[in-house]
Amino acid sequence: MITRDTLISNVLAATDRLVDQAAQGDWSSAKKTVEQRRMFLHALAQGEPQAGDHDFLKVLQSAAAESEAAIAAMSSTYKSPAKSVPSSSTAPAPSGKSTICMKA
Repeated sequence: MITRDTLISNVLAATDRLVDQAAQGDWSSAKKTVEQRRMFLHALAQGEPQAGDHDFLKVLQSAAAESEAAIAAMSSTYKSPAKSVPSSSTAPAPSGKSTICMKA
């Protein structure tokens, strides 16, 4: 059996991985990480509750749901930089100023 502290650490580590995966646009890995985090949260909810666990677990689940919604929104609107960046690395802005395109 995995300890409560280990489960909490695993949930937080999965969240950290999600941030990195989202920053890289690695949506297939993010989907797997979301599933892993859900398993850890479920196991945490099934464990023997300690004083204050109900509120803690509720907040943790709420934060996870919020980040899952953000991942879903980002992954559905994300476009590969190769498809969205003009052929040159700089393009004149409507104001006549030059803009610099940043690649992730």
